[in-house]
Amino acid sequence: MASAITARHWRLDEIESKICHVAAEQLDLRRADVGPHSRLIEDLNCDSLELVELIMKIEEIFAVTIPDGPSNDACKAVFARQPFRLRDLAEVVYLQQGMPRQRRTGWKGWPIEAPAGTAIPFTQLGGRFDRGSSNGILYEPLERGRDGLPMFRRRTDGMRCALLPAASVEIGNASRSAAPDEQPLHTAAIDEFLIDAEPVSATAYARFLNSIGYVDGQMLLDWFMLEAGDHRCEHELLIHDDGRWQPLPGTERFPMVLVSWYGANAYSLWANGRDWLDYRETDSRDFDDQFSFLPSEAQWEYAARGPMSYEYPWGDGEPAPDRLRSDRHRVGQEYTAASLPMSAVNEELGMSPLGLHHMAGNVWHWCRDWYDPAFYRSAQATWRNPQNRRPTGVKSERGGSWVGPATLARCSYRRARPPLARGRCLGFRCLGDAAGARK
Repeated sequence: MASAITARHWRLDEIESKICHVAAEQLDLRRADVGPHSRLIEDLNCDSLELVELIMKIEEIFAVTIPDGPSNDACKAVFARQPFRLRDLAEVVYLQQGMPRQRRTGWKGWPIEAPAGTAIPFTQLGGRFDRGSSNGILYEPLERGRDGLPMFRRRTDGMRCALLPAASVEIGNASRSAAPDEQPLHTAAIDEFLIDAEPVSATAYARFLNSIGYVDGQMLLDWFMLEAGDHRCEHELLIHDDGRWQPLPGTERFPMVLVSWYGANAYSLWANGRDWLDYRETDSRDFDDQFSFLPSEAQWEYAARGPMSYEYPWGDGEPAPDRLRSDRHRVGQEYTAASLPMSAVNEELGMSPLGLHHMAGNVWHWCRDWYDPAFYRSAQATWRNPQNRRPTGVKSERGGSWVGPATLARCSYRRARPPLARGRCLGFRCLGDAAGARK
């Protein structure tokens, strides 16, 4: 166990070396596999919970406070780097030496108390879907939702879906606090599309597995199962018992987490009546949209806040505990799967003006795009239905989560992970075929 370092100014290279050692120890990695150039999320597979624990350990060792939202321009410039590497974290520590320590509430301190959100009826289905019983009808119309939006229910999994109209949409962020990958603010035309009103639940994911028949072990490892010995195994939400998949008691309405991009994509294809075996087809450069029903970053951002560039789904007002699930982790707190401080998918939190749940906080959402920090500065970002199809090795995720600070839940915030990565606060929602719903 590392002890606190006496007050002194350490050289940057000394801090880098120490941080690499601590990261390897905290993340149970070989020291040789961790270097100053290592990206925290993309290379070290550090999920948000592990990142918070790592930062707090570094603060303890170096007797500094790594600011939640850096107020000085030097720290702000470092935090804005994309991707964020261990050497960047070391630079923040270097800059914070000698600064007064801060007492925290919320993120990285004691969790902010938050009232339970109002829940609407849970419609996602368990059991098993018999495709022969659907008569080829995938979407059933419901009463109209907010602002008169057409609503449908998907028969494969019971998910409520909103039909968003075609629109000219503002994407990105023009504020001074925006990260470089959120800029510039630009406009793109987006065709109408269906999108899930809620994140996909553990109940619905079990239904998917029960409905597709035998799946070999390697495919399950591709999707959501963890390797034996992974310390996160205790937080897996699904169990296989007597030939049937089901959620652990108490997790039925949780968002499905610890699911890879491939696992999310396979589900999206199945839910839309497509061949789920094509879940890896988007690895090729020129994949067709038929091989994924996950939202593009542009579609997700439109769904989160409507056509105008507000900071959060509710507008530009500051986040508050009764609006979203964030800042819920206390350092050192241990959880069972059922006690993970997530909210049920049908709670009315993180609500978008279009009636979608958890578009801020609770869990991050996988998106279809390959993540490129410079994409918003490219001509393609203003094309109709923009989407980065050029493989970069990492897929985009949006929305913030129960672990991190609420500022990460702003609608334009972008980050990414490798498609095989999982996190205890990373889930997904699906798109649907608007033309199919109108039949």
